[in-house]
Amino acid sequence: MGGNLAVEIAAEYPNIVKKLVIVDALACMREVMMPGVPEESITYKSGYNNQMLNMEDDQFKAMVTNVAIGMTDDKDKQKEIVQWILEADRKTYVYGYTDLLKLDLRPKLSKIKAKSLVLVAPSYGPMALETMENQYKKLNNKTVKLAPKGKHFIMFDNQDWFCDILNSFLINEN
Repeated sequence: MGGNLAVEIAAEYPNIVKKLVIVDALACMREVMMPGVPEESITYKSGYNNQMLNMEDDQFKAMVTNVAIGMTDDKDKQKEIVQWILEADRKTYVYGYTDLLKLDLRPKLSKIKAKSLVLVAPSYGPMALETMENQYKKLNNKTVKLAPKGKHFIMFDNQDWFCDILNSFLINEN
C-alpha cells in the first residue's frame, strides 16, 4: 500500500518528488492476480468479501496468519503483521483489499519525473522481476532490483541488503 501511495503522490506532484522508492508494490495487482478481470467487476458486495466479513474471529485469525506467513520469513514479524491486521477494523481491511484490486496506477506512471527505485521480492517465483518490469514499463528513470531472498516485506527478510540499496539510492545525487 505504501508503494501505491508513493506512486500516487509522485504522479500528482512530479515537480516536487525527486526520488521514489517502491517496495514490492504492483502498479495493478488485479492484472497479476486476476488477469483480464475488469475493475468494474470487483465490488464490495461479493461472496469472498462477505465470507471474510462473516468469519468467526478464530477463522479470521487463522486466515491472516497464513497471509503473514506469505509476507515474511521472520516469525516475530509474522506475529506483528497478524496483530496489525487483527487490530484493524475488519471491514476496512476487507474493503481496502478490494480497493487495491480495483486500483490501476499504470496510466499515471508516465507523469512521474522522479528517479525511481523498484525493489522486487523473489518469493513470487522466477517471473517476479519480469512481472514488476512489465508493471512499471511506463515509469521513466527507474532501476528495478530483485532482492536476493525474502518475501513481500523485503525489509524484514533481507534487512542488510535493503538498507544498503536504499541508502545508496537516497544518498547518491545522480
